[in-house]
Amino acid sequence: MKFPPPAALLFSILTLLLPPLSVRAAEEVRFQAEPPAAAGDLWRDPAFATLPPAVRGPWEAWMARSVALREMDAKVLAAELRKTGRKEPQHPKKSTASLPEDKPEDWYAGTQGREIADSLLTWQLPSGGWCKNTDMASRKRRSGESWSPWESWGYLGTIDNHATVSQINYLSKVITAVGPGTRDGMRYRRGVERGLRYLLAAQMPNGGWPQVYPLQGRYHDCITFNDNAMTKVVTQLRQVAWGKLPYQFIGGDLRRQARAAVNRGIVCILNCQIVVNGQRTGWCAQHNALTLTPASARAFEPASISGSGETVGILRFLMSLEQPSDAVCHSIESAVAWLRRSQLKPGQAGVAESRAKPTWARFYEIGSNKPLFSDTDGKKRYTFRKVKKKRTSYQWFSNNPAKILDSDYPKWRSRIAGAPPGTGG
Repeated sequence: MKFPPPAALLFSILTLLLPPLSVRAAEEVRFQAEPPAAAGDLWRDPAFATLPPAVRGPWEAWMARSVALREMDAKVLAAELRKTGRKEPQHPKKSTASLPEDKPEDWYAGTQGREIADSLLTWQLPSGGWCKNTDMASRKRRSGESWSPWESWGYLGTIDNHATVSQINYLSKVITAVGPGTRDGMRYRRGVERGLRYLLAAQMPNGGWPQVYPLQGRYHDCITFNDNAMTKVVTQLRQVAWGKLPYQFIGGDLRRQARAAVNRGIVCILNCQIVVNGQRTGWCAQHNALTLTPASARAFEPASISGSGETVGILRFLMSLEQPSDAVCHSIESAVAWLRRSQLKPGQAGVAESRAKPTWARFYEIGSNKPLFSDTDGKKRYTFRKVKKKRTSYQWFSNNPAKILDSDYPKWRSRIAGAPPGTGG
């Protein structure tokens, strides 16, 4: 196979760093990703070839780590399949079930709380993360079963739909309830620490997090703010860094690593904020990992400024920082001003005149700031009336920014008034 120069360089590095997959494992797990595929698509990006060697090195190491983790997962599954005598793994059914994360402490110490914790450990990938959309509370994973409802290696592991973050949080609550020094507590603690090390390993050299790691390619390799994926990670790591409940049992070394990761994450968030005509605005749902430019995802999710979930989620995180730096404060003020400018007027862009609540569009066009819509064909539309197939199966509007503007922002302004300047942590 003939590789373009960037791919050839990366493939050579991976070959030197990693042992080759065994023939037997490749035969028994036929869908297994080869090393270049597990390195994602970033090495195909023209921006990758232009990176100076000193900058490219950390990215190559990050992609090589992705390949190493995928091989770890594949070898474990291959060994399990050999024992069961199957050629292909079975896949669990997709599920929207969530973990019970709001129970009293004695519930987590009880039989049901521990049974769910035991089950979660069986669904944890050897690489440390978890998949999404899987009912992990009702039963344990079976030997030789895929960790993912998707064919191939879909979303293994991921931070999408609260995955990995929610499992770490649940296990930490059980540890707190049963005691970190107990036999069960120590067992669960190992799972939590593996999960945290996975999150630290998945962080990009520039401070961002991809939706899926080991890498899966396409938009999954982007810095992912969609559905608050990255903000949930930095929020959790910040709690770990400061020893907040239920993460008070985490040791000093992991706390220090978490704090450094959070600081890099904040820098990445500020660097991703979209600037239009010299003014900072909001954020896209995902950003190119190398250039930080807004990126599209599915056909109906264009590169744009998010007027609802992502920008609101990032603002809430930045406002939670106890001693925000001047750069963080400027970022917040700019995003709030942009949200005020972007509230839809009754009847605008096909919005019903009778809407009682303040409304924002999900997407805004970069430059014109027009509300932006699309459909399964990927074509731009400037009025909701022209959306047909995805009209009712996607959240095109939101009133989430209203609470930020009317409540959270005034409280934040009051809190920081007269406070000493900080570094953003």
